[in-house]
Amino acid sequence: MAVMFRMSCKDSYDAELCRAVLAFVREREAEVIDRPEALIALPGFSCLGRDFDVVGRIRPQAHRLFPRDPDLNSVVFGIFPAYSSEISGTESVDQASERFGRMLKVSDLNRMPSPYVLVRFSNPKSGAGTIGELPVFVSPDYFVHELRDLEGVEAARLELWNHRNEKWRVRWDGDWRVSDGDQEIRMTGDEIVLWAAAVISER
Repeated sequence: MAVMFRMSCKDSYDAELCRAVLAFVREREAEVIDRPEALIALPGFSCLGRDFDVVGRIRPQAHRLFPRDPDLNSVVFGIFPAYSSEISGTESVDQASERFGRMLKVSDLNRMPSPYVLVRFSNPKSGAGTIGELPVFVSPDYFVHELRDLEGVEAARLELWNHRNEKWRVRWDGDWRVSDGDQEIRMTGDEIVLWAAAVISER
């Protein structure tokens, strides 16, 4: 099957970075094409003067790079420089499409990281929360805001998944309780904000 790779940039073109990404992808072309996941992060990437540490790849069925030309769209793999905190590799097609199209801003080669923050939560006091059982992607700032709003609400619940596919449960019971399923840790308000930053952003 003949395939193509597409890397986009807008108001941020960097010839060295583009060459580095394309060369990296060509060296691993079989893996890029054959792996079935909708969205993956290819580790081991580096480019002088840049903090990107992986190359992201999205399969044709998960992007809409050429929505008016389905035949062309079906053979194009999107590629982009990325950060390891942004991609888990377990994204569904719909989740990959959302991350690629709405959240990562992949055409901005000067962008900052947009960490993978997948949450399901309910705050009976404020009325905020996710709808149904499906978790949703949110920004780190929004996550910390909602986390702080749970303080003092004992009936509230929050679950977090990060890019390493770790799942955490957070609740308030006079102080913060954070559980990964194996152990539960008590934290203060300041400690839980530091914890949140670490589990979201650490490589």
